[in-house]
Amino acid sequence: MSNSLALAYHNLSIMLDAGVPLLRSLNTLSSGLNPRMRAAFLRLADSVSKGNTLAETMTKSPNIFDPLDVMLIQAAETSGSLPESFKLLSQWHEFSGRIRKKMLSGMFLPILLIHATAFIAPFPGFVLGDWQIGPYLISAVTILLLFYIPAAIIFIILRMTPKTGLFRRLLDRLTLRIPLLGRAVYKLALSRYCWVFHMLTKAGVPITDCAERATSAAANAVVTDLVKPAAASAKAGRSVSDGFPSKLPADFLEIWRVGEETGKLDDVTKRLADDNAEAAEFWFNEFARWLPRLIYCLVCLLMIYYIFVNFSKVMSVVP
Repeated sequence: MSNSLALAYHNLSIMLDAGVPLLRSLNTLSSGLNPRMRAAFLRLADSVSKGNTLAETMTKSPNIFDPLDVMLIQAAETSGSLPESFKLLSQWHEFSGRIRKKMLSGMFLPILLIHATAFIAPFPGFVLGDWQIGPYLISAVTILLLFYIPAAIIFIILRMTPKTGLFRRLLDRLTLRIPLLGRAVYKLALSRYCWVFHMLTKAGVPITDCAERATSAAANAVVTDLVKPAAASAKAGRSVSDGFPSKLPADFLEIWRVGEETGKLDDVTKRLADDNAEAAEFWFNEFARWLPRLIYCLVCLLMIYYIFVNFSKVMSVVP
């Protein structure tokens, strides 16, 4: 979905930048989209034709448009910077899609190996057990459940935990402590914050509002707590960086301060967003590289267990 949306935003940015009216751009763009996205963009076109705003209509399709998209487009409609905003959103969704694709591709072979192991490991016992299909299938299903039950529990926790509150904070803190993945999530949260701050400044939003709105974009409660005081600092008439705690990376703080001192904060936040996105991608790649190896080790241990079990069966029938 992220790649399709990135392409749609990219094409929309090009058409708007070329002077094509918004309604005409939406109608033209929708013809080349998949059915689900076509319906969403046609709803946008219909709403715009009735005098409604894009952001207002985007909130009615939460499965297509993220709150981040709505936030930026709302600011862009006010400032008249829709082409630039759609271009920035295109870049963001392209990056998100690349990360998701890397993680999924890294899991394909381990999942295939798990299913192969589930049916291969108990096979000697199946042969030694006079080819009884019932116990063999039970053993295979049991092996699969050893992997699927933890995966299902993790999925349910991620889906059911509220976006805010104590449980979300505990979950986010736990996530940051996972080797490799924690670094990736931390860098991604900083990148999201800087990206939204940059996009909002480009859309002409005042610095105080940029700092406040960007806080909600971090998508990690721990990082949100770190950057939240910046909004209060801006509202008090001080610089945004005055509100940043020393727990943030030193290079992050220094680069941000230089941006404020030189009056180039919009460019600096873009650089920070890119740098942290690059670091997040590196650590996601490392996690995607090592997670399969962990699964391979678990599979090997499982195979060793079944080897000893089957060896015991063989020895028990040897006179």
